[in-house]
Amino acid sequence: MFSRCLLLLLVCLQTFTMARNANGASECCFEFHKRPFPMANVVFYEETRSDCQVPGIILTTKRGYRICADPEVDWVKQIIANKDLDKTWTPN
Repeated sequence: MFSRCLLLLLVCLQTFTMARNANGASECCFEFHKRPFPMANVVFYEETRSDCQVPGIILTTKRGYRICADPEVDWVKQIIANKDLDKTWTPN
């Protein structure tokens, strides 16, 4: 039972999987968040590095969570196009 719960937890967390490079300055996305995320909860976004295998967008939420999103999906494009996002915001 414990192993099933652990496996389920790992599968859920895999949606938010990101890996830091050696310097810790930028990240790559390996999987994307599937469901639309409320634009009002996003305070910052950034593109993944150009040397990442898959291009992605990293959304930072008001609570400081970082979520990988597919830049080709409409709801992600709407977040990027939103002029109200403050691209200068940085998490604490």
